[in-house]
Amino acid sequence: MSCVQKIMEPVEMNIDSEKYYYFIKNNVYHIPNITSTIQDVAVHEGDWDNSSHDCIKVWNYTIDGKAEVLKEQPEFDDETLKISFIAVEGDLLKKYKRFKIIPEIVPKGPQQCVVYITIEYEKYDPTTPDPYNYLQLIAKFIKDAEAYLIHN
Repeated sequence: MSCVQKIMEPVEMNIDSEKYYYFIKNNVYHIPNITSTIQDVAVHEGDWDNSSHDCIKVWNYTIDGKAEVLKEQPEFDDETLKISFIAVEGDLLKKYKRFKIIPEIVPKGPQQCVVYITIEYEKYDPTTPDPYNYLQLIAKFIKDAEAYLIHN
């Protein structure tokens, strides 16, 4: 019997928490221009102007030197600056029954915040490794986005 597991990593940023949150919520199409690990983000259902729960996006990315695809459905909480990207289809769902990426942006001070990245997942096979490589990929993207937002 498998169960939902969690891994987490905090990423400190020198940027306003709301600026980062609303960038991810409303401007995700810029991401392929910011980081080399994500090649494309496209809308599968809904549209770019609709950052609601019924918008589904397809991500093409490279992890461990291998191209992968993820179709996800986002959930946004503007009050707590928390986002959930729920995997609905894609390569990682071959290894995991359930996979959810949750960045929570917590203000730390003027132009400072911490992004707590949590991955909730459930394995098909107990010998499948924990998804630390995905956690590292997301942490790298967050730092790349920070550099972009500081200069733009």
